[in-house]
Amino acid sequence: MKETLNTLKVLAEESRLRIFMAINGRELCVCQIVVLLGLAASTTSKHLALMYQAGIIDQRKVGRWAYYQVSKTWKQQHRLSEWLVDELAASAKIAADRDRLEKILAMPLDEVCNFVTCPENATAALCQDSDCGENDCC
Repeated sequence: MKETLNTLKVLAEESRLRIFMAINGRELCVCQIVVLLGLAASTTSKHLALMYQAGIIDQRKVGRWAYYQVSKTWKQQHRLSEWLVDELAASAKIAADRDRLEKILAMPLDEVCNFVTCPENATAALCQDSDCGENDCC
């Protein structure tokens, strides 16, 4: 029961649900997640760390970059995954994230990661039609 309560606590937050939906079925670099959410890299990393510690996501490191995806083991062990996908599929916020993620994925990863490490280098493609939140890139 403790594990279930912890999983529910971790997922009971909008940014973490958005991360879950973005990396469900695909692997994303932390930079791509930061740009998608429009949050500071440190804030995004805290969300990812909580999800990783709960076993919801897997992490793969390449050099200084980290890549995340929903854990296949977690998905097999929890029916919650399917329910979340079904419940959130019609969400306007998730639909907007899907559209924004398409633009992010169309960009060279180096450009996305350069933006995260140096926001003043933002291109119009990264800021287009978005509320960039803490990065204040627009």
